[in-house]
Amino acid sequence: MKKRYYIIGGLLLIVAVILFFLSSIVKNYLVKNSNELIGRKLSVSELHFDYWNVAVDAEGVVLYEKNEVDSFIAFQSLKVDFSPWKLLHKEYSFSQISLVDPQVSIEQYADGYNFSDLILEEDTVTVEETQSEDLVRFSLYNINMSGGKIRLYDQTVDNRVTVTDLDFSLPLIAWDNKKSNVGAEFSLGDQGLVNVNAIVDNEAQSYVVDLKTTDIQINPVSNYLTDYMDVKSISGLLTSQIQIAGSLDDLMNVQVTGSGKLRNASVVDSQGETLLTVPEIRTRLKVLDMKRFAFNFSSIEIDQPDLLVTRGKEKTNVEQFFAPLLEEDTTQAVQITMEKGDEVVTTYCVDTLKINQGKLRIIDQTLNRPCLMELSDLDVELQNLADSSSHMPITFSSSINRSGKITGKTVVDMQDPYHFSFDGQLKDLDLVSFSPYSEFYIASPFTQGWFNYDISIDMSNNRLKNENDIHVKELEFGKKTKDKPFMKVPIRLALYVMKDKNDNIDINMPVSGSTSDPKFKLGKIIWGAFLNVLSKAALSPFKAMSGLVGTDPEKLEHIHLSYLQDSLMADQTTTLSSLTKIMQKKPDLLVSLTQMTNLQDETDLLRVKMAKEEYMKTSGATEMPADSDQAFLSYLATRVAGADTLALNDVCSKLVSREQVRQAFTSLLDERNQMIRTYFSQQGIPAENVNVSTADLLNLPDELKRPEFKVEVSMK
Repeated sequence: MKKRYYIIGGLLLIVAVILFFLSSIVKNYLVKNSNELIGRKLSVSELHFDYWNVAVDAEGVVLYEKNEVDSFIAFQSLKVDFSPWKLLHKEYSFSQISLVDPQVSIEQYADGYNFSDLILEEDTVTVEETQSEDLVRFSLYNINMSGGKIRLYDQTVDNRVTVTDLDFSLPLIAWDNKKSNVGAEFSLGDQGLVNVNAIVDNEAQSYVVDLKTTDIQINPVSNYLTDYMDVKSISGLLTSQIQIAGSLDDLMNVQVTGSGKLRNASVVDSQGETLLTVPEIRTRLKVLDMKRFAFNFSSIEIDQPDLLVTRGKEKTNVEQFFAPLLEEDTTQAVQITMEKGDEVVTTYCVDTLKINQGKLRIIDQTLNRPCLMELSDLDVELQNLADSSSHMPITFSSSINRSGKITGKTVVDMQDPYHFSFDGQLKDLDLVSFSPYSEFYIASPFTQGWFNYDISIDMSNNRLKNENDIHVKELEFGKKTKDKPFMKVPIRLALYVMKDKNDNIDINMPVSGSTSDPKFKLGKIIWGAFLNVLSKAALSPFKAMSGLVGTDPEKLEHIHLSYLQDSLMADQTTTLSSLTKIMQKKPDLLVSLTQMTNLQDETDLLRVKMAKEEYMKTSGATEMPADSDQAFLSYLATRVAGADTLALNDVCSKLVSREQVRQAFTSLLDERNQMIRTYFSQQGIPAENVNVSTADLLNLPDELKRPEFKVEVSMK
């Protein structure tokens, strides 16, 4: 009998010893054989089994990378407390799971991950799925994790993300084979928080995930965008509250609703230039339907965005920023085939899009010197922004360079770009700040002027109706610069001569056309019409200025003379008086008077006149004789042999030498020029405002061979 007890006691002692040392045995076995068991080095500081409470406690666990130096997974302690008694009710239950300071390092390479070797190869043995009607329950109580840290490194884009302070504190997660509930909360980045709650309904084959984020830094996505944008960094703090509902049967059947906001957002391009800053963007999701590719937003609101656009010789910085996205990939063709052959069309809709107090800075570096245009206090509101919208109203208002104000409204048809209306007003824009443009195009700066512009556009039924009302107040130009003007049209002259007596310019310019023309371009048509108005003013300046003196513009373009005339007549004085009044009102105007005549006709007449003057001296006659005067003809007969057989001009040519006629003709031309100069001088017109000259009479075309002064104007 005693021997039996000794045997039982010995066995119990052996079992007790084994159980006492089992944790050490298991720990040593796992550590020593970890490479054979899992292919990685493993270290465990402590391993304890609590047999009474059916619990396991492990401390100082590290699973190393393949280099056996860096840690892949590590934690300070893990405690798992199992409740075996609930197995009687077909429930797998854990009364406590506690994990302290877990750390995971995940790295992605071009050919896989740093844990790819830990994934078992796919089993080629087919396993037939079975379904059980028995209800199986799981329950996890008192789940706690503290001090969690996840390090993510994507080598393909050289991007690192660190999730710190990953904490879980869930009193219960319970599920059965019909429904389960999961939740988590952790820190992301320096100040970000993430809260996730999910319900999975296996019976209904559906799930719902409630996701909340607070101040999540979006900077880690920057490196993933380099293939699509010329970006150095994108930053901002994301706060959101969204719900994701989906189907377990159809993975594409996902719908997202909720709201979110992005604070302190900024975009920096690869040149280190801040392209965009936005204090806050808010959005409300109506629904994002991933199955139908339908993206619907209730509202998107952007507060105080600041966008910098730099225009270079070849492209803008915005075009450069999106260049990778716009470049066509010729090395690879991508084809997407839907499993069921369904054609999926992406649709979008934004009920309201608003920009509040925005700023747009445009720096044009294509001129001889940079020009900055700044739109501030920019407010824009769009309604019904959708790919299928046929009526999208847009209103906007903004200050321009702190002085001007622009407002407008338009209605756009997203289905037909040639069906829209627009009404806009630009008030009191200070032209001085746009001097770099005037210097580049017309080689003169603006020193004063305020620009006002009312425009209306109506495009419908393949027709364009456009009204342009331009009002420029007190426009003044500075001295001409050394720049070579880009435009051939003398715009400076056109604008100057168009000024009325109050120094204002008013242009009413209606434009019409057919939008069905393949070459139709709205901007080109309006700009072309504007240049046409300026060209007409420059080519017909007197028509533009005739209102200043109330006279026929054609009378200002020519001062008609008579052959051999050497003094001003009354009608000529009237024309010169009108020109004087114009120059007094436009002191920067240079008036050029070019004398023209028929060289042959006038020298012939001058030769006859000189012969008559010689006759008068010889005969003592006091009046100029007529060509048929017998006394004069008798005088010529005494001086020129055979005069009665020659024409009068031929007779006089033998009497008066060619040099005498040349000198007299030159003197006559100079006298006419001087009488014009003298008149303007007597009226107080500065000599530098008048240019009187004689044309190249030897090479004049026949249509210009008449005695007159041709009058032209230009800018000094």
